[in-house]
Amino acid sequence: MSNQNRVKKYFVISLVAAVLISGFIGFGLGNGYFTGRSNTFFNENKGKPANVDFSLFWQAYEKLQQDYVGDVDSQKLLYGAIQGAFGSTSDPYTAFLTPEINKEFQDELSGSLEGIGVQIGILDSYPAVIAPLKDSPAQKAGLKPKDLIIKVDDQDTTNMTLDEAVSKIRGKEGTQVILEVVREGESEPLIFKITRAKINVETVDLQFKGDVAILKLNEFGTDSVSEFHDAAIQIKHKKIDKVVLDLRSNPGGLLDSSVSIAGEILGEGQVVVIEQGKNSRDELKTSGQGILKDSKIVVLVNGGSASAAEILAGAIKDSGRGKIIGEKTFGKGTVQQLESLPGGSSAKITVAKWLTPKGNSIDKDGITPDIEIKEPDNALFASNDPILNRGLEELK
Repeated sequence: MSNQNRVKKYFVISLVAAVLISGFIGFGLGNGYFTGRSNTFFNENKGKPANVDFSLFWQAYEKLQQDYVGDVDSQKLLYGAIQGAFGSTSDPYTAFLTPEINKEFQDELSGSLEGIGVQIGILDSYPAVIAPLKDSPAQKAGLKPKDLIIKVDDQDTTNMTLDEAVSKIRGKEGTQVILEVVREGESEPLIFKITRAKINVETVDLQFKGDVAILKLNEFGTDSVSEFHDAAIQIKHKKIDKVVLDLRSNPGGLLDSSVSIAGEILGEGQVVVIEQGKNSRDELKTSGQGILKDSKIVVLVNGGSASAAEILAGAIKDSGRGKIIGEKTFGKGTVQQLESLPGGSSAKITVAKWLTPKGNSIDKDGITPDIEIKEPDNALFASNDPILNRGLEELK
């Protein structure tokens, strides 16, 4: 199997769209040991592990049916049990997605969703802002990377899973959510009242400044490769050989998009990332036309650059292809495999960690810039952009 086909199985994404519920028995449910039919469960014992006594589940289920004062929805119970199994891993990026949540997740990858336009991960055991999307309600309100979300609509997030937080923050266009956040350098929590909107993500933005192309990549979505390719062709047609690749506040996306885009910059056959799996270690290499492989390039990053963005930045840094400028990146270096399940649901499972081509860990460590420059506190509204200015200086 080629690397290109292989990587299409995997997703490096910083968004999570499932609600995890306590429990462990869903492991059996997720593997077809039990099926839900109408309002009754049937134990089919398909491949049941010999060292697990599943009678506990049936005893608990019967007790719930007999004694619970309300009605028991068997479909919800089935989903809840599976979610509980995934939640038992304590990995915020491993999740069972119900049909409704799975649709939201797919919409997110296609660049269309409703909410406040913010990517969320886990930081210091709290839901935290990875990056607000460009021109989103979250960006306009002033949310910043690494803001810790301690309350959502007055609900404490201390015991809230990442997916529960995401579910509560999302909502219909025109509705409002109140977030209380802790920000480094601020003595008191900050309150943000944000009105949700329809979010359309433009993944690639190309501008020209003199003899330099400024190529802003906002995320790695389903259309990112074709949009990046078109932008690269425009750059070549203008005979411009200096490129600023801006990955600031890029929260990640599809791994195969990151590998393909790396191919346009590094050329064919170059190592982009090392996949460190449970029992394997593989190198993912580029293919493609290498349209920008001869261009002089610098890469801009900040604390909101995560996952697939860190993979691309790490590959460029380790290859010596260009300098990395800005702030240390977020440090989200795990990959999730998305598998479709019956009824429109899906399973998203962390299957590997990522290392840069030189073997440096991305997860929690992030990518350290070659030239470190701090963004101004009011970066979203500042007239001066010191990181971009430093990048332009490097290309002179």
